[in-house]
Amino acid sequence: MLDKDTLLSHLHNEEERLLGDFVLDKIKMVLERKSVERTNFLNPHQRNVALSLIKQINGINYLEEGGYKKAERKRILVFPDYLFPDHIESSISIIKVEGNFNFKEVTHKDFLGAILGLGIKREMVGDILVHDEYAQMIIAEEIFDFVELNFKRVNEVPIEISKIKKDDLVIPTRHTKEIPTTVASMRLDAVASSGFGDSRNKISRDIKNNRVKLNYKVVTDPASEVEVGDLISIRNRGRVEIDEKRGLSNKGRIKLLLKRYT
Repeated sequence: MLDKDTLLSHLHNEEERLLGDFVLDKIKMVLERKSVERTNFLNPHQRNVALSLIKQINGINYLEEGGYKKAERKRILVFPDYLFPDHIESSISIIKVEGNFNFKEVTHKDFLGAILGLGIKREMVGDILVHDEYAQMIIAEEIFDFVELNFKRVNEVPIEISKIKKDDLVIPTRHTKEIPTTVASMRLDAVASSGFGDSRNKISRDIKNNRVKLNYKVVTDPASEVEVGDLISIRNRGRVEIDEKRGLSNKGRIKLLLKRYT
């Protein structure tokens, strides 16, 4: 019998506890039915929450599936520990979306908006890899038939879709800009201001308006502390990673190397 109150005690906000409760229900089904259960697509923070619970339970094993190793959004499959992970049926489908995009530029937002416009929930869609002439989209296996039948246009451009194998995925090159900078402190607003090139006042407003995420989690306190390895993102602005701390400047400011991904 799972003691939910104890297992969820380290989760402090409602969103995390709801996710934790959902994961524990999946674990209970695995233990009782000896079945294979799967989550929807989760971001890295959500997966950390889920795995903090999964790893506490004896008799189960898990794997993460997102189409490729560095996928941002992945599903977690939970199953009895006597099953081999290589024998677990895949929970995802990978589709190639092709159309005449030479005359109408389409973006990640266009592909995502088009598929969600079919009535599909965001958590059923994984990463979307956009190339010049096509896109590759990772979706939940159970919605493939519906998508194949109904997904016909992206930003008014007629499309054709086909299912492809993982080996056929083409991972786009990420555009990265290195930003050497100095900050007075490791506050979120100070570091984000340097990384995104905005004033601290503007960044503080964005933070308070729920537009900024720290490690994929919305943070509303501009004074939140950040550290090396953290990832700061602003809606529609890209991401900044704190790559390296390089000591102090002559004026006592903290020297950082930031990486901005666009």
